[in-house]
Amino acid sequence: MAINLSNKQKYLESAQKNIKKKQLPRAIKDYQKVVEIDPRDIRSRQRLAELYVKINKNGEAFEQYEAVAKYFSSNGFYLKSIAIYKQMQRLDPSQISIFSRLAELNEKQGLIGNALAELRHLVGYYEKNDMVADAIKTLEKMRDLDGGNINVQVKLAEVYANNDRVNDGLVEFKEILKLLEEKRDYDKILRLYQMFLPLFPKNHDLQKGLARTLLEKGESVKGVSILQTLLRDHSDDTEILSMLGVAYESQGDVKNARLTYLHLLKLEPKDLGVRESLVQCYLNEENYDKALAELEDWKEAFLKVNSLERLQEMYEALRVALPENQQVLQTLDSIYEITGDGDSLLDLVANTGNSEQIESSAGSIGEETLSDSLLGVMDADEILSLGGDDLLADSLISEIPLEEDGADLELLPIEEIEQEEENEEEFIELNLSSAPGAGSVDLSDEMSLDFDLDDDDEISVRDVSADLEEAEFYLQQGLFDDAEKVCSGILEQSPDNAEVQVKLAEIATKRDAQSVQGETSSELQDLAAELLEDGFPELDIDATLVDDTPADGFTVLDDELPVADDGSTAPKVFRTDVDEQIAADDMESHYNLGIAYREMGLLDDAVAEFSKAERDPSRFVDCQTLKGLCSVDKGDFEKGEESFRAALEGESLAEGQKLSLYYELGALYENWERPLDALDSFQFVADSDLFFRDVADRIDNLRKALGMSDDSETSQKGTPEKTPEESKDRVSYL
Repeated sequence: MAINLSNKQKYLESAQKNIKKKQLPRAIKDYQKVVEIDPRDIRSRQRLAELYVKINKNGEAFEQYEAVAKYFSSNGFYLKSIAIYKQMQRLDPSQISIFSRLAELNEKQGLIGNALAELRHLVGYYEKNDMVADAIKTLEKMRDLDGGNINVQVKLAEVYANNDRVNDGLVEFKEILKLLEEKRDYDKILRLYQMFLPLFPKNHDLQKGLARTLLEKGESVKGVSILQTLLRDHSDDTEILSMLGVAYESQGDVKNARLTYLHLLKLEPKDLGVRESLVQCYLNEENYDKALAELEDWKEAFLKVNSLERLQEMYEALRVALPENQQVLQTLDSIYEITGDGDSLLDLVANTGNSEQIESSAGSIGEETLSDSLLGVMDADEILSLGGDDLLADSLISEIPLEEDGADLELLPIEEIEQEEENEEEFIELNLSSAPGAGSVDLSDEMSLDFDLDDDDEISVRDVSADLEEAEFYLQQGLFDDAEKVCSGILEQSPDNAEVQVKLAEIATKRDAQSVQGETSSELQDLAAELLEDGFPELDIDATLVDDTPADGFTVLDDELPVADDGSTAPKVFRTDVDEQIAADDMESHYNLGIAYREMGLLDDAVAEFSKAERDPSRFVDCQTLKGLCSVDKGDFEKGEESFRAALEGESLAEGQKLSLYYELGALYENWERPLDALDSFQFVADSDLFFRDVADRIDNLRKALGMSDDSETSQKGTPEKTPEESKDRVSYL
């Protein structure tokens, strides 16, 4: 169908006349005819929508705007479509589908921060109306859009946990913790624990995580409190015990650290890290005999896991404390041989005599040393791998024993060796049968086996000592039942043991002083809440990433948690850190979107977009200028002046931009009824370019209004103040 262009033009002219006469209903009828003649005339549709808005027919305006927005969107003009939908959103905020559409368009344009802001409003709406499934779906989309957005993940985890999806919430929460732990941001981690511990009251892994975070942050006293409470239900948890030992060490509580490591070694006897910590505790307590005994028993194990350097450090500490101890000297001698540390070896020999004396003294005490037990069974390659030198490897080969006079070794036939082994077995086999007969042993009354019970007594004493140490450990942690149980076990073997009786009395006294009642999980919650509230201010998850003034025009929550009706702290309302995403967004798109918003009269939204785009240094001056113009359009002259002045200080300011800014300042001052300032600004422009826009006419009008003569710079009201750029001898061209 052909378009009747003449009729269309006639209606357009009629509409313009009616608008000038402020006969808007007639103008609307004219535009309706235009749209009817040419449905693809998008500009006329948009104008028709604007006229509907002016006569408060928002429904009709909404219909026309939607047609325009869909046209722009389908043709790839996303920024224009966004501007139209934003106008529709202002007309009818209840149309929730617009938020979804705006999010989709912003995502297509690459404005992820803006898309997140729109989706955030959707989440708020869904939560307010108990539309949990829709809220979760929207949050999941936000998480997928911006995987590094901690606030989104926090909110999603919270919604999961509060709506029968505890496991999903826990998974999400652990992902957040992982991100923050990589950054070692313990303040935010503590804030998260404060939010999520009430959601997972029986999860002891989270309690351990809280304790670990407190320890990492240097709050060992608070960390120990959590760990001690956890031990009541998990006394054999090696992770708790390990953290507890480290915490005691950091506090300088060597006794409790030692007791903890001793208890831990009962559970993990082959853990060399724990054993090393135990030895260090003995050294710190100056119990050098205990430290040496532990090291002598486990030095081979330390060597096999390449802990020779640490082993050397501990033995050197013992050498300072026990300078005459031959075990220490011999082991150090062997260590220096293995590492090839000639200087230390010479120093050792110089201070103790010669190496033969060391070896002789060590042999006299009948102790197997490191060099005896390991060097003899290690080949040259193994020694070299531990840091030894070629000479040491060669010396090992030369130390292999040979027959005197270099005679060859006599090798027996295999059959003779086997026969010899059989004879040896027959020889050592004893027939202890009481029946008489050949080969039997007659055990007469006079002959009896003499058993030496001294060793058994030593074992018994040692066991009691170890048990008492275990009871002391439980007692120090407030685990009175466990401590009492250990003591009762000792009394079964040694009913008259005085030390145990004293320990039982101590347990009873401490139990009375600190009565432990209630469920442990409940106590942990109370304790965790108390520790987190004491000394740790409320933290905004991404306070450092969000500006004081929200870029998206919506309210930014403060750092304080809202208080519920019952006085308790309510969970913080969700917020996205939109500004974090801006760096990844297209600054050019923000700039163009700001222009589109300004054309639509959406001045606040335009300012928000220019605030984002100005982070591009090349756009700073333009964005500040446009922000100033938006402020002037709103009648906010103070903010307009602030923006123009900021633009004048921009590093990329060009001469042409400078003149434009002074011209706009002059217009602003004129509207602000500051004629002297306006004249001064316009005069600065005229001094550089007399023919810039209508600056000459504006100056002439202002001078007349101020009563200034054509040939004088003075007036009845005084001389206008010059800007710093003006020279003192400036000559007026007017």
